[in-house]
Amino acid sequence: MEPADRQRRASDRAAVLAGHAVSRETTEGLDRFVALLDEWQARTNLVAPSTLPELWTRHIADSLQFHRLAPSAETWVDLGSGGGFPGIVVGTARASDPQFELHLVESNAKKAAFLRAAQRLNRIPGAVHPVRIEAAGTVISRADVVSARALASLNDLLRMVAPHLRPDARCLFAKGRGHEQEIADASAHWRFRVLKHESDVEEGSVILEIDDIAPVKQIG
Repeated sequence: MEPADRQRRASDRAAVLAGHAVSRETTEGLDRFVALLDEWQARTNLVAPSTLPELWTRHIADSLQFHRLAPSAETWVDLGSGGGFPGIVVGTARASDPQFELHLVESNAKKAAFLRAAQRLNRIPGAVHPVRIEAAGTVISRADVVSARALASLNDLLRMVAPHLRPDARCLFAKGRGHEQEIADASAHWRFRVLKHESDVEEGSVILEIDDIAPVKQIG
């Protein structure tokens, strides 16, 4: 990165850490993760290059919101984990918890390799599953929380996870300004309970907390 971009990242890092009550151990883990991501980004496109100077405010702060919504979940399954958001960030915040396990579902082989390296680096319990979400039913069935960020429409996400979820499991799905239409579209096929948590990162965006999911019975 250019010097101006590095300065912007340092400023963003300070702002995010000031706004989130994370421990010294978590801060150190996030710094290790960011350094690893920079190393891998040079040869594997993990995040949009334009967002690198704003990595802390665009990606890490957004991911910390997921952690805040389910701070005591024991088995966390992150779908389409990509560059590690929110999964690795959540796992870094929970790495010292002996009851916690993080499972990352990522079908891209290069990204899955990066996720394994990040999980080892911060000693996050769990595993990376290099399969498509449609083939991850056994993993999803173990989850207390299933998360996804910038992955698929709400209707498609529910179609992929609902058949496998435990009755007490929750979904946390990040959605943009079109979330109301996505909720309406999904409601034609699924019955579910939803809470909307306004994003601290992007105006108009939300994290949808969803549970009690069941297919709508079609007439005729």
